[in-house]
Amino acid sequence: MTRSEIVEIPVADLVQAAAFYSAVFDVDLVIETIGGLTMAFFPDEPGESGGAVALCQGDGYRPSGLGVRVFLRVDDVDAVLARALESGAQLVAEPADMPTWGRFAEFSDPEGTVVGIVQLETPAA
Repeated sequence: MTRSEIVEIPVADLVQAAAFYSAVFDVDLVIETIGGLTMAFFPDEPGESGGAVALCQGDGYRPSGLGVRVFLRVDDVDAVLARALESGAQLVAEPADMPTWGRFAEFSDPEGTVVGIVQLETPAA
């Protein structure tokens, strides 16, 4: 099986981007410098699956709406999308439901990177 272990979201201004993503996802990001690369890590959730997510500023990192799209799992797509739009994001894809999968939406952050959010469907008991 192939799964992501580390997702890096390129940013031009780490401080500004960290403030945006902290507000959107209602989390405190941890800023670290590793091997000359400045990163802001999303907190790990104990017992949750999935890899690390970090904002990255450095040579070779350029924000863009082109290329790979990242979808981050959230508890409430509509609430996260509302915070993103209030914080300066642009709507890319309206919230939509996909049967047996869940709800998703996409926004473009203030630097132009497109990020998807997904709320997985809860199996019926």
